[in-house]
Amino acid sequence: MSDDVEVAAPVSDERHATNLELFLDLVFVFAITQIATLISRHDTGTGVAKGVLIALLVWWQWSQFTWAGSAIDLQRQGRTRLLVLCTVPFALIMTSTIPEVFTRNGLWFAAAYMGVQVTVLSMQGLVAIREDDTRIAFVKYAALAFVAPAVVLGGAFAHGNARIVVWSVAAALNVISGIRAAGAGEWTINPVHFAERHALFVIISLGEVLVAAGATSSERHLTPMEAVALVVSVAVACVWWWTYFAFIPTVTEHRLSELTGGPRGVFARDVFTLGHFPLVVGLVLYAVVVKHLMVHPAGHLGASDRWLLFSGVASFVGSLLVIELRVVRRMSTERLVAIVAVAALCAGGRHARSVIVVALVAVGMGVMQAITYRRFAQSQATAATRRN
Repeated sequence: MSDDVEVAAPVSDERHATNLELFLDLVFVFAITQIATLISRHDTGTGVAKGVLIALLVWWQWSQFTWAGSAIDLQRQGRTRLLVLCTVPFALIMTSTIPEVFTRNGLWFAAAYMGVQVTVLSMQGLVAIREDDTRIAFVKYAALAFVAPAVVLGGAFAHGNARIVVWSVAAALNVISGIRAAGAGEWTINPVHFAERHALFVIISLGEVLVAAGATSSERHLTPMEAVALVVSVAVACVWWWTYFAFIPTVTEHRLSELTGGPRGVFARDVFTLGHFPLVVGLVLYAVVVKHLMVHPAGHLGASDRWLLFSGVASFVGSLLVIELRVVRRMSTERLVAIVAVAALCAGGRHARSVIVVALVAVGMGVMQAITYRRFAQSQATAATRRN
């Protein structure tokens, strides 16, 4: 990530994701698929904005479970274990309504969203209020965080653009509550658990790309061109896996473990809760492109698909830049160049075959990551030499 990043051994206070959290994540696996479906059906600028809005609401709910699970071992006690299990069917109702959430299923989505969100907030609050420092931070957060799901429910009774506006207000309340409260006091955050949970969500999002390619091809008679399209589509996902997992979870976990008190909460908010969201959005947008590519592998990418492809790359790589800037106070030039290069490719690739455009994206992302990783490896070798 940078010349001045040194990766230390894992922190001693390790607590990993539990089986209960992984079971809950299956609901959010489905949510990612549903959001991709929503955007795929309405791949205009407005349709994408609606999809991103729903993604932000769902992401915040998953994030709330992650903050709670970092403070509490949700699986250990029977009470919290039962509460989480009880939220699973309601969260599934919420996610099942997503493709029609702006038409006929808004009330189902909103009611389930409010019930699940209030439950997880209450679980976290019952623990946070026991200590003075954590109480101060949680109360400041909860003042708006409990209002947001109620606004979502209220927005379900509106229609058309009014619903979009009201739900945008709810999403903004979530974000504002996190911004104003993260450094207000102590947050109980286990660095190993927190970093691992976000890495697992990246895996969920990458999995949507594989599902988009595999499921679409399985519905058709596989031809050589479709096989090529599948390979190049998945190649981008493989490069993005390398881009993220080469060192980002380790570096961010190490930085998080170095901090205490309010600064730890602020870092967790900036790098994980806010910084990872555009990364996930980028993967979802790319999955939509893959769905369309697999249907017409020998054709050309339309204007909307080329715009989605650029938006996906810009969101994913842009998230990496934000994380890098927050962690090491610099941005890698090759990542900025990659965004510009993909923009030029998508703008001028109207007459190029879709598989060629996507293959060039895979190559460009691979070159970008090779440069970044070489610098990172050199910095680790230099740090090891200094220690010796």
